[in-house]
Amino acid sequence: MVKVSRKIVEDFEVEALEFEDTVETVEKASLLSGYPPEMIVKTLLLKVCGNYLIALVRGDRRIDYDKALRYLGSKPTLANPMEVLETLGLEVGAVTPLNPSVRNARVILDPAIMTSSEVLCGGGSKNTLFKLKTRDLINYLKPEIADIFK
Repeated sequence: MVKVSRKIVEDFEVEALEFEDTVETVEKASLLSGYPPEMIVKTLLLKVCGNYLIALVRGDRRIDYDKALRYLGSKPTLANPMEVLETLGLEVGAVTPLNPSVRNARVILDPAIMTSSEVLCGGGSKNTLFKLKTRDLINYLKPEIADIFK
């Protein structure tokens, strides 16, 4: 069972999908929402040389640490759950790219995300997803688009 509602973020609309079960992994989000992993966006907090940045990754892909090293000049590491909570104010599995903390960070977007006109992403809790237009996500975050993924 899913509860659907509309929410305005800045000047665009998102569809909030609230599930009885958690959707903190791409697999569970895909299963419960009925959307393929290619339409789901993961929001990952990375640490590079003591600084944090956000990587938005298409659900069926992951970070290529060799490409990331070449692009960033240093090898990133995935932030631990405590760092995610302290930095973004949300638990792992609940992170949304529509969080102001994400918007104010350096954000790198997987170019493969742009193959879908709409995407699903974390909705700020472990049982919520947001569905929105890809162009709205890009306009909101103004990310760097770089292929540091595989």
